Amino acid sequence: MAEIQTFSYHTHTNFSDGSCSLREMVRQAKKIGFTEMGVSDHLIVHKNMKKDDCWEYLKNMEISYVYNDDFKGVLDLFKRHCEEIRKVSKEENFKLYTGFEVDYFPYDGWEEEFKWFIAQLDVDYLHTGNHFFCDESFEHTINMSFFKKICTDKGLYREYMSRHFKTLQKAVESKLFTFLAHIDYVRSLGKEIYDEADFGAEKKQIIAALEKTGTALELSTKGLRKVGDFYGGGEILREAAEKNIAVIISDDAHRCEELGAGFEIAEDELKKYGISKRLKF
Repeated sequence: MAEIQTFSYHTHTNFSDGSCSLREMVRQAKKIGFTEMGVSDHLIVHKNMKKDDCWEYLKNMEISYVYNDDFKGVLDLFKRHCEEIRKVSKEENFKLYTGFEVDYFPYDGWEEEFKWFIAQLDVDYLHTGNHFFCDESFEHTINMSFFKKICTDKGLYREYMSRHFKTLQKAVESKLFTFLAHIDYVRSLGKEIYDEADFGAEKKQIIAALEKTGTALELSTKGLRKVGDFYGGGEILREAAEKNIAVIISDDAHRCEELGAGFEIAEDELKKYGISKRLKF
């Protein structure tokens, strides 16, 4: 048995869509023997978020406040969150890194606004993992959870999916992110929309971008909870091993009890593919 990773850099608190407070997450991390933790609540800002069709569904969710349309409008909120992480880290005598899980939108002007926004915050790292599909112009979005309801033309499924993977590639190529989260999160939508045997060329391009930029790949144990397999496992992990890409195990914890879940199995998975290059701050 390989040594088990004793930290997670992909966690969520009730600042975004987690169910536990920051302090509760920290105390659970200490309880299970973590040596440090990264807090990476969602950062999702698209200028047309509240104009697109999916807003009719999102606005009625308990976590509707996660989805925003103006960087300036949420700056103070995110500043206070960063300050709270530093405060709790000190009070709990536990190393915390301040990060965000960012949905990347490559419409004109987004990246410039995003860089301005991040420059105002006390942030240690960023990782990316999109939860939205975009149209050709990237001016309009569809949240993955409501994709089937909004996109009723099945003939467009492959087009949206291909564009999604190309967006992940663009995100990696931006060099804004420390690691790419749940590369094949779309598995949760079912084989009607995505079969893991599909889009091989697009996934290879993402792996190539990871290699070129030195960005790490996440092996997510959340997939074990959602689809019975790792997100980022299998052939993707094999490709990463061949390119000697750094890998990080993540739990994508939204609840205290999810911290560290499946890490022992994940270590065995990495050992199977001969992966020893790991991301750690």
